[in-house]
Amino acid sequence: MATLNVSFVVHLLCIIVFYPAVYAKCSAPKVQKYYLSQTHQTLNDLAEERLPRGCIPEAERLRVQRPALPIEEGEKVWTLRLAFQLASELFQQNLTLVKWNSVKLRDLQDLLARQNMTYSECVRDMSVHLNLPIKNYFKELEDFLSHERFSACSWELVRAEMGSIISQAIRNAKKHV
Repeated sequence: MATLNVSFVVHLLCIIVFYPAVYAKCSAPKVQKYYLSQTHQTLNDLAEERLPRGCIPEAERLRVQRPALPIEEGEKVWTLRLAFQLASELFQQNLTLVKWNSVKLRDLQDLLARQNMTYSECVRDMSVHLNLPIKNYFKELEDFLSHERFSACSWELVRAEMGSIISQAIRNAKKHV
């Protein structure tokens, strides 16, 4: 038993010593909140207006089940890793019909990709921990976009939905810091 504990401590120290930037980025709640806030702000910056009037029919068809966000640190890191991976992939899809500022859109794509890479350093093997609610959520968003033929309105609704769930994550993070 003592050997296992010493081994664990040595392993943990190696992670902290050899990978301090990754450890800090993946474990520091303030850093997590900062990146969530940056992503939320960038999503908001893309909006031309609250909800274009012509998008009301699409808004009525958008039905997604928002996943519950975990509060445990280890599970939160897994969830953030998967969410940033899926969001990064989503916002690389057919964006030809959007009317967003191209510089701001590129900023969002870069921010999502950077966070995906950061959390990838923390969580190497995604098959160990599957977060099906997050996967289902992004699948529903992708299906909605596809069904709506990646229209400007459908993207605007997905952008707003992503902003809402990130707001929820920020509120959740503030409660547990």
